Amino acid sequence: MTVLEKQDMRDMEEVIRNLAYELWEQAGRPEGRSDEFWFAARFESERREVTGETPPGASVGRRAEGPRHESAADWEKRPRGFEMW
Repeated sequence: MTVLEKQDMRDMEEVIRNLAYELWEQAGRPEGRSDEFWFAARFESERREVTGETPPGASVGRRAEGPRHESAADWEKRPRGFEMW
């Protein structure tokens, strides 16, 4: 495998990673479903390449969103062990 092919693979993985994260956020950040979002992002990325919606290796833009405000009820839903002091 050439250096250029390796870079193309890294670029594609980055596109898939960003898209998977975007899909995960849109689904409400469910736990334990990372494989589902990775494969959905991979499929979507390949579909976009085939249909020409985005050039191969193009980064996926994220929506600009304001900071997420959490209520006390949201804090109770957080997994234990991730508290910030």
